[in-house]
Amino acid sequence: MCLDNIYMQARTYTGAGKIELHLRNKSVLVTGGNRGIGLAIAQAFADEGSNVAIVGRDRDALEAARADIVERGVKAKVINADLFTAEGCATAINETVNSFGSLEILISNASTNIGGTLETLSDEEALERVMGKTLAAIRLARGALPHMRKAGGGRIVCIGGTAARTPAKTSLPSGLGNSSLANFTKHLSNDVGPDGITVNIVHPSFTKTDRYPARLEARAMEMGVNIEEAEASFEANFPIGRIVEPQDIAPMVLFLASSGAAAVTGQAIAVDGGSSQLVVY
Repeated sequence: MCLDNIYMQARTYTGAGKIELHLRNKSVLVTGGNRGIGLAIAQAFADEGSNVAIVGRDRDALEAARADIVERGVKAKVINADLFTAEGCATAINETVNSFGSLEILISNASTNIGGTLETLSDEEALERVMGKTLAAIRLARGALPHMRKAGGGRIVCIGGTAARTPAKTSLPSGLGNSSLANFTKHLSNDVGPDGITVNIVHPSFTKTDRYPARLEARAMEMGVNIEEAEASFEANFPIGRIVEPQDIAPMVLFLASSGAAAVTGQAIAVDGGSSQLVVY
């Protein structure tokens, strides 16, 4: 083919068109799915026709999320469980399978909100994310794998955080938890790839969730400025000109859970609005 023809094809190429995610009627479990990033992910799966189970400990928030998912025309299951325990993780898996008959997609999103430094944290506090978030992801994956193999394959997506890569002043618990979660993700992806199961981790940056107003007020007090100035100081860290929101995270998660991402596994992908100033290659 001559160069002129190649050039003309390049000029007329319009892209891949609509990407079909093929998520309709899939059985999905989202931990921490009753608020924030987890809720946005659960809603996005529901919009694609997936049946969604969500896990949390706030009964009112769980019920509100259930009603929202049902309104989107799919089945919803809410599970009140403590994922800091092996029993709670087993309950989440078993109730999802009992409700939907299968489990094909696991989104490990549940976490805690703790910060500090080595000298301000006890041993338990420093390791809270490791013993909570990461260990829960490990237990949930172990429980989900037999069901995914039975289904002929599956998707596991863990929600980490950019503290795994870029330590901040009080992010020791997050850094330990998210970096260990990323390491687990890579190991597991190697083990289960031959079974048609992919495992990836998404690292959100600081995100405008329901915790944002309190964080914004604390920032304003710390800087001695008004709310608008405090928010501008946050936004200045994002090259896209705004703070990342939960709805920005969900599309990446859905793609990784789709048939189109069958060759994407063992990867750590940041959705951070460009705020992480490092090159990962």
